[in-house]
Amino acid sequence: MTTITRERLLTIQSWRETYGPGSNVVLPAEEAEELARITLASLDAKPVGWTDAEELRGIEKDGCGYMFTVNPMTAHVDQRRVIKLYTATPGTVVPEEVPATLRDEIIDLCDGYEIGDVGAQEIWSACRLFMIQGESLPALV
Repeated sequence: MTTITRERLLTIQSWRETYGPGSNVVLPAEEAEELARITLASLDAKPVGWTDAEELRGIEKDGCGYMFTVNPMTAHVDQRRVIKLYTATPGTVVPEEVPATLRDEIIDLCDGYEIGDVGAQEIWSACRLFMIQGESLPALV
């Protein structure tokens, strides 16, 4: 499965501005497939609950509010007030093993150093730790 980063999505989004409306651009089949999978999953998503603006104000003011069940939805609910709630999409999974193409690129970038596959995996593992934990890690100086 191809992982599409936020930066890649922003690049794709800017193509119309970059190349002009009506321009044909090339998108790798793997990326097109992943974008289609993500889009279809969001189109097929079902709400897990609902709330309304009054409950959201309660959350903002008091730190808590009520979420109502969707199935079955209460018969007397005012549909105009319903704000449907969906589960968040799962985060991107960062593979434990360095992808082969990236491994080769890491080895090429370390030209002059004999790091080999093991060294490339160690570099990947360190980067993976930062990708997973993000800002929770202390800054290295």
